[in-house]
Amino acid sequence: MKRLALVGAVIAAVLVFAPVAATAGPDEHFVDVGTDTDPDFCGTGQQIDVSFSVRVNLWLMEGAEDFSKITQSGKVWFTNPDNGRTVLVRFSGLTTNVVTSGTEEGVHTHVFTTNGLPELIKLPNGPVLTRDAGLIVETVTVDENGEVIDYSATWNGPHPEAESGFELFCDVMTGALGIE
Repeated sequence: MKRLALVGAVIAAVLVFAPVAATAGPDEHFVDVGTDTDPDFCGTGQQIDVSFSVRVNLWLMEGAEDFSKITQSGKVWFTNPDNGRTVLVRFSGLTTNVVTSGTEEGVHTHVFTTNGLPELIKLPNGPVLTRDAGLIVETVTVDENGEVIDYSATWNGPHPEAESGFELFCDVMTGALGIE
């Protein structure tokens, strides 16, 4: 479900730009660079500083607020201000979204297909801690209120994050950042 949360966060971020994209035609490109603070990183109560650089290309579905295709790449640095430890998360790839049944006004099903590098976690000048790469297909059914009522996922490639039930991120990150 954390993967779904990640997809949801990307979708939510993209929808913020949807009105701009709709006026510019079916294709929108943007770069988002910035900083933030997570006051409760992975539920630990530890504050972590975050900086990011993300590039997104977006195609919207005809007559809908959803995307039909996204290409994205980026780097996100997480830093523990208490000890200075930093971890880099990289990602890149293509995600497509096909509505296979229903309409947005009622119960409908999306099939999200992601191909590429959904997640690579590494120390900035050190080893790779974990790497997800390849294909992931998620089928998500939502009701008329946008609530998820059914979810399934399949994958091909090394996807330790998916295999862990999307728990690996917090496990790896908290250890690498020195959070106890």
